[in-house]
Amino acid sequence: MWRFLCICISLLLSGCLSLRTLKEPYKSLETYDPLQTPLGQIYAKTLQKDPLKSLGFILQEGDKALLQRIALIRLAVHNIDIQTYLYKNDISSRVMMSELYKAANRGVKVRLLIDDNGLDSDMSDIIMLNTHPNIDVKIFNPYHIRNRGLRYFEIMANYDQIEKRMHNKIFIVDNVALVIGGRNIADVYFDNDLEENFLDTDALFLGAVSLQAKKSFLDYWNFKDAVPANLLPSHAKLKKYAKNYSHSLSKLLLGEQNSYDEQVEAFIEKLIHKRNKAYEGQASFIADSPFKIHDLKPHSPINQALQDILKHTTNSLYIASSYLIPGPTLLKLLTEKLDQGLEVNILTNSLASTDAIVVYGAWERYAKKLVKAGANVYEIKSDFFHYVKYTRRGLKSKIKGRLKNSLHSKTLIFDGQKTWIGSFNLDARSANINTESVVVFDNGDFATYLQQRMQDQMRASWHLLLEKHALHSRLAWEGVEDGQVVRHIKPPDTSPFLRFIKNWSKILPESEL
Repeated sequence: MWRFLCICISLLLSGCLSLRTLKEPYKSLETYDPLQTPLGQIYAKTLQKDPLKSLGFILQEGDKALLQRIALIRLAVHNIDIQTYLYKNDISSRVMMSELYKAANRGVKVRLLIDDNGLDSDMSDIIMLNTHPNIDVKIFNPYHIRNRGLRYFEIMANYDQIEKRMHNKIFIVDNVALVIGGRNIADVYFDNDLEENFLDTDALFLGAVSLQAKKSFLDYWNFKDAVPANLLPSHAKLKKYAKNYSHSLSKLLLGEQNSYDEQVEAFIEKLIHKRNKAYEGQASFIADSPFKIHDLKPHSPINQALQDILKHTTNSLYIASSYLIPGPTLLKLLTEKLDQGLEVNILTNSLASTDAIVVYGAWERYAKKLVKAGANVYEIKSDFFHYVKYTRRGLKSKIKGRLKNSLHSKTLIFDGQKTWIGSFNLDARSANINTESVVVFDNGDFATYLQQRMQDQMRASWHLLLEKHALHSRLAWEGVEDGQVVRHIKPPDTSPFLRFIKNWSKILPESEL
């Protein structure tokens, strides 16, 4: 009952492997050669020189990241495979689904795998897609109860299974292009929400790593808990609404398409003519097995890989993690590396910016220890875009109004050389409960670019310090507001009630957050 209570509280208050090395020939998974597809042909000569290497591209932020995905969909000729934790029936998803539907009309096979806990839809859009002969939709680890308001009864009866979710986020086109990072499919991930948006990071990879990701996708797609959408109880009830939804979607997007077509075509043009900066290097795709959701004591190859890389990191470590609860093992390792002279820089959410209050309550215990050990710790401001204007390094040049902004990146940079990017948060949930996937990419220029971007974000965030108070030290938050350096002794931009909830949440065990 205690574990059930913890899960319910977390759901109410929160928002949101095996190392696969390519051994066989590049075209072993399909009957076609990925390098002979429109996407593959662009860099075929480079990729053929070393079949085990890949090319990395840093995707732009916000709405541009959505349009770049649409560009990849338009270039597809064989198949598109999408794995996501969260899918919401809103403008961004409708734009993407419309493009997938058009791709299917021209013969592209589309597969969409969604975790049921992150499925925020009345299913009419899912059913509409699934009726197309070239589109298959599966729901991972589905609830038996389709009414979201009644699902807590199912959690009570089967919480050990229900709490384990597929958190992976990958987007594969023609077995040659892979997009990976923190973004799900919803407005908040593409700067299209009017109340809250996520600051996120993802990248495009061309080459061998795409097939590594495809193998993982197939493991999940063929897993017994990946259920075809047409087998869910709601399918028969909603099928009659699918045509009406399709008609409404067409009318909605008819007026929207012209507004983004030009930008999509511009990205395609840049990609075809190699005007985007390409970084060449060894890329390894690491993913949990789908069987992790049934393991009583699951092993996390991703967590093991992280510790292995950290042990060999000697100069600098940059971390951007939306939900950060290091746990005793990682805290000990980081403290030891700090003692050895490693420069550790951490960017995470503030109490005001987080969409998971209970996670912040646990993080606060570690924040003080890390600052005391010598780490440079920063927390994103809830109105981040009000204070920062991106004008360089390809970042977006615009200032948002005072809507809420939350960090959602899951990116690490080791010694300015290796980049870790994917869905894995530095917490017990990612390590022991959910399934995850990441790419580790070895290219110094790629890492430096993202490191500089992260440094820009840190400069516009709260810097955590320790200051003496009576007989002990306490955390303080220092930053710039209206051109002045200010310091707070309580989490900035928060109410007494929010701080009360945060403090109360500390009674929850970290293993359940």
